[in-house]
Amino acid sequence: MRDAGRVRRWLRARAAGVAAVLPVLVAWEVVGRAGLLPAVPPPSRVAAAGVALAARGQLWQDGLRTLAALAAGFALAAACGLVLGVLMGRFRTVDAVCGLYVDLFQSTPAAAKVPVLVLLFGLGRASIVATVFLFAFFVITVNTYAGVRTASPRLIEMARSFGAGEAVLLRRVILPAALPMIFAGLRLGIGRAVNGAVLGEMLISIVGIGGLLMYYGGAFRADAVLALVLLIVAVAGVLMGAVGMLERRVVRWAGRG
Repeated sequence: MRDAGRVRRWLRARAAGVAAVLPVLVAWEVVGRAGLLPAVPPPSRVAAAGVALAARGQLWQDGLRTLAALAAGFALAAACGLVLGVLMGRFRTVDAVCGLYVDLFQSTPAAAKVPVLVLLFGLGRASIVATVFLFAFFVITVNTYAGVRTASPRLIEMARSFGAGEAVLLRRVILPAALPMIFAGLRLGIGRAVNGAVLGEMLISIVGIGGLLMYYGGAFRADAVLALVLLIVAVAGVLMGAVGMLERRVVRWAGRG
C-alpha cells in the first residue's frame, strides 16, 4: 500500500510536466509535417532516427564511452569541489589563497580552456575527463563554500561551548546546514558535466556522443542530430533527478542524526 501511494504521488507530480510537453510535441509535429521549417524534422522522424541509431549498436558503444568519461570527471570534480569548498568556507587563509583562482577560472570561457587541456593531456580520453572536471568543479566548489558560510554562528559557538572540535562541528552543525547548497551545486555540476563531456568529445577527440553529433551534423542529418540532442537532455535530466533523490535521502538521514 505504501509503495502504491508513492507511485500515485510520483505520477501526480509528473502529470503537469507531461501536460506541458504534449502540446509542444503536437505543434512540432504539425509544423514539421507542413514543411514550414524545412530544417526541423517532425518528432516522428526524430524518434525513427533515434531507433535506427540504437539498432546499429554504435549509439550504445559511443554512449558508454561518453558516460565513462562523464563519471570519472564528475566524481573527481565532486570530491575535490566538496573538500575545497569546505576548506574555503571554514578557513580564511584558504579562502584568500584559493578564492581568487576559483573566481578567475570559473569566469574563463570554455573555448579558452580546451586548447590548454589538449596541450597538457593530449588528444585522448584524459583531456575529455579534464574538460568534464573543469565544467563541474567550480560550481560545486562555490555552492559548497556558500553553504558552509550559511551555518549559524550561534550554533557554532554553542557547540564550541560544549567542547565540540572541528570534526564534530562539521558533522553535526556545518554540513547539515550546508546540505541544500551542496546538493544544488551537485545538480548544477552534473548538468555542466554532461555539457563538458559532449563539448570535449566534439572539440578534442571526435568520439562518443559528441563525435556522433559532429558526424551527423556534417552530413546534414537533422533528424539524427535532434535525436542525439534529446538523448543528451534525457541523460542530464535523469542524472539530476538521481542527485535530487540522493539529496532527499541524505537530508532525511541527517535530520535523524
